[in-house]
Amino acid sequence: MSKLQKFLDHLWRVDVILILIVTGAIVFGIAAFLLVEFKESSARNRAADAGIHVANPNENAKFFLENASLVAGTNVMRANLLRDSGNKFSSGSGSGETRNILFIVPGEKTARWLLPDNNHIITENSDITDGKDPEKGRVIATVVLVKSPADDLENATGQLLLFDPPGKKILEVADNVRQIHVAALNGTELTILYERDRRLVFAAFDPQTIVKKREEQIEVPLVK
Repeated sequence: MSKLQKFLDHLWRVDVILILIVTGAIVFGIAAFLLVEFKESSARNRAADAGIHVANPNENAKFFLENASLVAGTNVMRANLLRDSGNKFSSGSGSGETRNILFIVPGEKTARWLLPDNNHIITENSDITDGKDPEKGRVIATVVLVKSPADDLENATGQLLLFDPPGKKILEVADNVRQIHVAALNGTELTILYERDRRLVFAAFDPQTIVKKREEQIEVPLVK
């Protein structure tokens, strides 16, 4: 056997060993990932079974409340209702779809839901604060986009809602909305820029009453 043949034979053996090592690492990685997913799914299911009943017991879907938190600058507590999608990379916070929002107000014995059912998905949720720093200001209102379940949620349209911190004033801003672009306090007005019917719409609201003051469609010129 020539030196070249010996070299090629040795190289082939090394390649086979490397392929086996890489294949084993991939198989081990996939198995570890599936094991973690199974454990997380089992933990979520146990939490949903042991936690507060938040849905019809005849439903097969698993619903559970995310940890409640204070709405910044208020005494109101708020928790998202999640539906376990079984997909770690699904839309919504945590590992589930946000299906509703629960408001807990101190002094009130009964909490209240934002939506009348759990059949929709809250795809966007943005707090509007009265401070220059959104992380430190007091929340004066929240805007959400609610869509029906769809294969392409990003391009699907839904209902735009605006509500005050305790969820007592809820305004249906618009239907057929695809995306929220901006939601902020601009001077003395709450302003929202959103996309509806492939057009931009600007709307302004009174921050105290959450009543719509005006709405105008923005024409976007074509780029030449």
